[in-house]
Amino acid sequence: MANKYKFLAAISQMTQNGAPVYAGFDHFRGEAIFTSSLNTCYFNGITLRKVKGGGINDSNYKCEESGEFYRVMKLEKLQ
Repeated sequence: MANKYKFLAAISQMTQNGAPVYAGFDHFRGEAIFTSSLNTCYFNGITLRKVKGGGINDSNYKCEESGEFYRVMKLEKLQ
């Protein structure tokens, strides 16, 4: 099984049904699990895949289930 990494992360939703969210976007902070390549992030029951070349409004991950874009910032590596 591939190594997985735990990080304290700040995750911000960058779109709402495909439109940019300018005021009061959703923001979450907590433990996120990343694959060893950092291409997949698991957070609060959602699976986020890395967006190659960047996404909408500086997003860097996209939700597999809903198609929404997120900005994921790794703050601190956890044990």
